[in-house]
Amino acid sequence: MRRPTMTDVAREVGVTAKTVSRVLNDDGPVAVETRERVMEAVRKLGYQPNLMARNMRVGARDAAIGLVIPEMGNPFFGTVAGGIESAIRARGLTLIVGNSSETADLEQSLIATFLARRVSALMVVPSATSDHRHLRNERVAGLPIVFLDRPAVGLTADSVVSANREGARAGVAHLIAHGHRRIGFVGDVPATLYTRRERFQ
Repeated sequence: MRRPTMTDVAREVGVTAKTVSRVLNDDGPVAVETRERVMEAVRKLGYQPNLMARNMRVGARDAAIGLVIPEMGNPFFGTVAGGIESAIRARGLTLIVGNSSETADLEQSLIATFLARRVSALMVVPSATSDHRHLRNERVAGLPIVFLDRPAVGLTADSVVSANREGARAGVAHLIAHGHRRIGFVGDVPATLYTRRERFQ
């Protein structure tokens, strides 16, 4: 079975697809009786509007936030995604999550997919080797872009990061205060990763 379309609803009621569109989008005059018949056909057929197509047609953004994370299985990023989802749900938005596998090419591909969907905002945890100059036009066009855990590269944008240096400094100070002098460092790979560099410094 295929999904019912606006044309199917129009055929069921005996009106044009434009009339159905007017009813669903509350855009233009439609007789009360016709409106009721259209809504009844929508319920009967189980029609669901294609919001992405509508947004592209009218030049609007989707009611979704795109989030790119480097690793689905990492509990930290799962917690971050859960917190974002809780915050935006109250604002009538939906979260779409993609996994870059810590790969710059895949990250850029996911971002392109989210942009094609015309997301309302973009949130990215950058991979270690990524470059974000390709997002400059989107920033200029007004798309809200926020980087998480690691700042953008080649792009001036908002970022929310942990206090990596301060946290590492506090941890080492605690060990020194307890008499430890030979202190090792175990960090993420690759060595160029922002969080690792900050903690090592």
